[in-house]
Amino acid sequence: MPKHFVRIAGLKEGEHRQEFKIKDKFFEAYEQSEVKKGNFMIRTLLTLKGLDRKLSISIEGKITNLLCDYCAENLDWGVETTLNFVIKESQQETESTDEIIYVLVNQHQLNINQLIFEMINLTIPSKISHPLDENGNRKCKKEMLELIDKYAASEKEKTDPRWGELNKLRKTIKTK
Repeated sequence: MPKHFVRIAGLKEGEHRQEFKIKDKFFEAYEQSEVKKGNFMIRTLLTLKGLDRKLSISIEGKITNLLCDYCAENLDWGVETTLNFVIKESQQETESTDEIIYVLVNQHQLNINQLIFEMINLTIPSKISHPLDENGNRKCKKEMLELIDKYAASEKEKTDPRWGELNKLRKTIKTK
């Protein structure tokens, strides 16, 4: 997997921009990821002013392999997100937070692969579905929804009559 670095040292004051293109190969390193395919443009803006260092990462693109939770068909999911970070130096390795990235004093560049991966995955909703049409109906395949409804309705939960007898027995034991 290609690594994407942002240079953070040896730069003049001002704004420093970089762009990366990310495709399917990027996600191969993340085996457990829901995202396996996509096409993204990553833009970084590093702003240096005195001792202050701020990093902005913007991502635009499309995830192309998500499954709809309603009809199980593939769908594309648009991604557009931006996060801002403050970069601070530390004498020892320190865990970064949501807003602050800690780097070692002699560190010259920052690997942003994990940040990119997390930003893309955070755009995926907990319930993935096709968008609604102008009438408020899902754009799912009707045949698939009908099949799901048919089999869901035919498998009604059947209660074993022995459970009723066991519950009666339990109640009589509690009352004694």
